[in-house]
Amino acid sequence: MALGGAAYAATGSPEAAAGCFAGGFLIDVDHYLDYLLFEKQWRRPGPRSFLSYYFRLSPRKLVLPLHSVELMSILLVVCFFHPWPLLVGYWFGAAMHLIFDVLINGECALKRAFFFYLLSYRAWKRFDADQLIDHVIVSPDAGKRPIHYFFTWRPPEKKVAEAASVSSTESMAG
Repeated sequence: MALGGAAYAATGSPEAAAGCFAGGFLIDVDHYLDYLLFEKQWRRPGPRSFLSYYFRLSPRKLVLPLHSVELMSILLVVCFFHPWPLLVGYWFGAAMHLIFDVLINGECALKRAFFFYLLSYRAWKRFDADQLIDHVIVSPDAGKRPIHYFFTWRPPEKKVAEAASVSSTESMAG
């Protein structure tokens, strides 16, 4: 929303502001599409079930077509030749979103942070979540109270592998 406000202040364009919002926030609609189409969760389409499923780290497939460097590259070329304010705003919002994703998710959950955002890399790994993400420690409340967890979520401090090596080092020292 801040980027949309800044875009509106800088350009006076409500289309650019709306594009920033869509790119920065609505880009995550592909998580829901993955949930329905690839995880086959049609019987539980509600937001609570969706969040619970993701917070329990249940996904088996991670297609996420909107979270793609390839798509962003295509959109950048289109923006260069046709600088429509809505599309330019979307590109900036999505770029900001993906940068934050790489920094936050790459630190706590992804095996290869930058490569994860290449659709071709995910395809090469057959979109298999086990090959793409690390197993992280998740609060038991994550699946039980997903709406609360969504608004209070903080990145895990350590990946499971790091936590296991720390605890085994501590137990050897003790």
